Parts: sequence; structure tokens; C-alpha cells
Amino acid sequence: MISLLFALMTIAIILAWRDRWRLSYAVFTVALVLSIYWLDYHATSPLTIKL
Repeated sequence: MISLLFALMTIAIILAWRDRWRLSYAVFTVALVLSIYWLDYHATSPLTIKL
């Protein structure tokens, strides 16, 4: 999942360099939504710590 986020951010940067701003914003928005979902998934998952 993390590699997908890095790939999407890289694609957004490349699209911005090539003056494809609308598509770059769309890819960046998808990456941002996925990263917020991933953070929420890890922040709310229970920890299984056995002592």
C-alpha cells in the first residue's frame, strides 16, 4: 500500500512537470484520500500485545 502511495505521488509530480495540471490534481487527490484511509486504518486497528 505504501509503495502504491509513493507511485501515485510520483505520477502526480511527473504530470505536473509535463503541464498536465488537472490530471495531476486528480492523481494527487486520489493519493491523498488513500493516505488518509491508510492512516485511519492503522490508527484505529487494535493492538495485540501479549505480556
